[in-house]
Amino acid sequence: MELNSLKISGQWSVVSGQWLRLTTVTCLLLLTFIAGCKKEEAAPTQAAPVKQVAKPVQAAVTTVKKEEYAYDAAGKRDPFKPFIELEKKGAPAKVPLSPLQAYDVNELRLVGIILLPGKRVAMIEDPAGKGYNVTVGVLIGKNDGKVVEILKDEVIVEEKLVDETGQPKTRKVSITIPKEKEGEGK
Repeated sequence: MELNSLKISGQWSVVSGQWLRLTTVTCLLLLTFIAGCKKEEAAPTQAAPVKQVAKPVQAAVTTVKKEEYAYDAAGKRDPFKPFIELEKKGAPAKVPLSPLQAYDVNELRLVGIILLPGKRVAMIEDPAGKGYNVTVGVLIGKNDGKVVEILKDEVIVEEKLVDETGQPKTRKVSITIPKEKEGEGK
């Protein structure tokens, strides 16, 4: 029985040691909390000594009247215009090119002409073999060419060119239906 009592008394010594530590830590925390919550008394404030400020000396104020400036734009350039103009004022805007304007008129081939009442339609083929229907007024060729007339076996295109002196010129180019060779007849 003594073994059991030793065992019990040993456990109590371990438990009582832990209990003692826990109680000590709790008391210290409680004392710290109570000491920290103590009201502080405000220190008496003393009034700051008043300094006497010298009165500012007023100097004699003289008003100077400035001349008013008026800007005269006559004969001067607009300050908001750019120095360099990228586009010429007289140049018309370029119209998107049609596929027929990518080739020279001499590269195009007239395949046939359709005669309708009051209207003529020419069938033109480009070097790649793609066909197009063309009427009077259609733009054609690299030199700003325009179809001006469609006859029964040819199309007349008017092109705008610039000669050696820099003067604008117009020339008429005829596109005809190629003649069949004698051996190729149907």
